[in-house]
Amino acid sequence: MTALSTSTVRIDQVPLHKPWNRSRVTLVLVAIGAAVGSVWGLREVDLSLFSIIDGWPETQNLLERMWAPTIAAEDRGFLTGLVFDTFFMAYAGTAIGVLLAIPLAFLAASNVVPFAPVRMLARAVIVFTRAVPTLVFALVFVRVYGIGVLPGILAIGIHSVGMIAKLLADAIEDIDPGPREGVIATGAGRMQEMVTGIWSQIIPSVISISLYRLEIDFRGAPILGFVGAGGIGLAIRGYQGNLRYPELLGVTFLIVVLVLLMEMLSAITRRAILGSELGSASIGRGSSSGQAVLGVDDPHSVAMMSPATTGASAPSGSSAPWTRDRIKLNVAGWGALGLLVGSFTIPDVSIREFFTSIGDMPNVFWRLVPKDMTWLTDRVVNDLLETVAIGFASTFLALVVAVPLSFFAAANTAPSRMVYRFTRLLALLIRAAPDLVIAVILVAAIGLGPAAGTIALAFGMIGFATKLLADNIEEVPDAPRDGVFATGATRVQEVGTGVTPQVLPSMLGNMLYLFDISLRSSTVLGIVGAGGIGFLLNNAAKTLNFEVMGGIILSIFVIVYSIELLSSWVRRQVI
Repeated sequence: MTALSTSTVRIDQVPLHKPWNRSRVTLVLVAIGAAVGSVWGLREVDLSLFSIIDGWPETQNLLERMWAPTIAAEDRGFLTGLVFDTFFMAYAGTAIGVLLAIPLAFLAASNVVPFAPVRMLARAVIVFTRAVPTLVFALVFVRVYGIGVLPGILAIGIHSVGMIAKLLADAIEDIDPGPREGVIATGAGRMQEMVTGIWSQIIPSVISISLYRLEIDFRGAPILGFVGAGGIGLAIRGYQGNLRYPELLGVTFLIVVLVLLMEMLSAITRRAILGSELGSASIGRGSSSGQAVLGVDDPHSVAMMSPATTGASAPSGSSAPWTRDRIKLNVAGWGALGLLVGSFTIPDVSIREFFTSIGDMPNVFWRLVPKDMTWLTDRVVNDLLETVAIGFASTFLALVVAVPLSFFAAANTAPSRMVYRFTRLLALLIRAAPDLVIAVILVAAIGLGPAAGTIALAFGMIGFATKLLADNIEEVPDAPRDGVFATGATRVQEVGTGVTPQVLPSMLGNMLYLFDISLRSSTVLGIVGAGGIGFLLNNAAKTLNFEVMGGIILSIFVIVYSIELLSSWVRRQVI
């Protein structure tokens, strides 16, 4: 008894510390790196609270000149046409992206293609299309096809391939092998195996990804008008150039309303097609399940997309019964096809021009390949560093606001349903505002330079980061939190010790993803004088200096690809 007591005392006297494993070391190193990068970024862009306060009189003066927002009567017909052009440009571009992404996704999936070199090549193409900003693709296609909607469609389509193919490849690798093995056991050929054993399982993912990507493309389409790629961005550029600020603000509000309507229609369509019991998980959160990542975890949704339905099967030799699910799918399918046809016929898009000029495209891309390093001037290096600094600073500022907001926007940590709904709506409204328009306003208010670009990016990133991090918080298991609550802890202690430690690794991984997005977005803000490499990129395009343009594009790709590799490595270490 004495020995036992002594042993107990000795155990109690041993200090307990969390072990320094690989995951914890990685988290600490990433946190230190993020802190150092943020401090450096804020210093490089010369952004401080005092500079914002000093610039407030100019900002207030601009806001007074912009208010009240208006849409001139003589421009309404013109703007209506541009709104339709923007929608059809986004829709056709997304459709092209889906069609190109599907074969790439199959080639990049390890459970479909056993040859590593083929998979690596497919992944490289996927990363390249995602790393190069849409506006850069638009600059190239405007040089090939001239000003109009067609360059915007192609730019959106090529850039969409990256995200769609990556998510589809992950969904293919996460399929249930059972149905596929059953198809192989029947002696089916390779094509039957792909269609029946794999394709039927990922159709819900294809639909959900496509609708989500359409929302993203519709939000991003307005900026393409700044380089002549059609859409409502042409009006924004015109109003900005002529200093018609009330009209500029009016068009900005119009875009926000249209984006909100687009997201609502997309959500309604997704629920109508995939079922009413969609999961709460959102796209791109790093879930191990392809369906969970896309918010499609309803078994009924998956079943109705597959050859075998949950309902009564049709007799042998007869067609499947016209159930409500089948009717909805057919209506949605024919409607999507009708919109696709309209996207190429209603706007001023010449299919003939596409095929007649497509022969010039290899020549244009070859001219973009730098033949030497003369393009790498001190100015290019400094602007690239400034772009990275804007990415660091804007991500830090956005997270300072988004991290606390995300706990109010998560259903399991919000203090009330009203707070939850208000925070989610606020994040949606912020997310709907175009970054480039905010940058135009800030440049006019506080002057040219990276400070305006940093604030504009941070503002837009708050909405996206809040949603992404709130979704992370909603995914945490309830058991640790219930244990903390059982000890009599307060609500703050419950969230701090029962939720935050669980969500921290995924939060850090997503912070790198947010930095990736911020960096890509910052490359285009220079077009309106908001700092970064965008100004030189636009000038190179205007002066047909293709080698400089290609060198800058290659630099952007290397930086973004490096961040993606780092992000993937961090996720493997901590998750």
